Amino acid sequence: MILKEEIIDNLSILIANNVIGDKQYNNRFKGFVGELDFKEFIRLNKPENTYLDGGIFLPTKEKAFYLDKPVFFTVTSDPIDQYSDIYRQIAHVDCKALYMLSWQSDTEKVWESRDLLMIGKKLLVPALTVNKYIHGNFMPSSLEEFLGEFRRIHYYHYEDKVHAEIKEKFTDILMRFDEKDLKDLYVQRLVFDGFIGLKYERGKPSDIDQVVRSHQKGEYYFLEVKEKDLCKREPKGFGMDVDRVIFFDELSNQTSIQTFYFIKQIKEQQKREFLNWRYISMAEFSAHCDRTAVEGGSGMRAENSSNPTWICPEEYFKTYR
Repeated sequence: MILKEEIIDNLSILIANNVIGDKQYNNRFKGFVGELDFKEFIRLNKPENTYLDGGIFLPTKEKAFYLDKPVFFTVTSDPIDQYSDIYRQIAHVDCKALYMLSWQSDTEKVWESRDLLMIGKKLLVPALTVNKYIHGNFMPSSLEEFLGEFRRIHYYHYEDKVHAEIKEKFTDILMRFDEKDLKDLYVQRLVFDGFIGLKYERGKPSDIDQVVRSHQKGEYYFLEVKEKDLCKREPKGFGMDVDRVIFFDELSNQTSIQTFYFIKQIKEQQKREFLNWRYISMAEFSAHCDRTAVEGGSGMRAENSSNPTWICPEEYFKTYR
């Protein structure tokens, strides 16, 4: 039986060897905490809806952006037939290929241990069933065919420079989450940071945090989740990277699926005291945001790179109750 501590430790190894240091590791895990909190919150408050794992648009050429002939894939333990309708709409995007990588969440299943990163540390690897979405159907495929969509390059990895106390802090925080949610997160990152990682040529990825099917309307929506405090400069509000705003606008145009932006609002960055869940449709965000870009947080980027951000005033965000 796989213990929760093992999953968190393996997740930490994956991320620490795919980022350049403490700040990026810290930001990545803050993002994980926000997404896991949201999963718990939304299931409790809207149990009648259907919630599906999101996916990743990953271009296969270096410097290519988001929707430039990407490979789209979802990693999930959900039944594959639940994804037929959403893939039918995502297929309107000009993707190089679309895949579904499935694994069984049965806790009695034995997972392999493999040194995927070639650093002398083994990672837990569940059995993966791979299907390729072709002409409206999921067809049997393989992990080799999926990875073959990308060009193999000289392998390298970042040296793990993350301090032990930062890892321990997030281990303690993640222990409170549901084991199934942690496994879902881990296997998603295992595919992206382990099997693909820095071994293959790829462009700038963009992910969908979650997909929801409204029980009331029968429609699908994409969900983007972030943990943020209120912007200190004018206009006071919440921001999003300019590239991400453009991505969601274009994704909506191509799929006819609307995205909602959920904010886990915290009081300030140090103690991170939770205040409210806030939300806005990306159509509203795009319509009302200040198009004068400001420099955003460092996120996962390199230290000296730029991160232009658009701010949408707080008044346009609703409070989710």
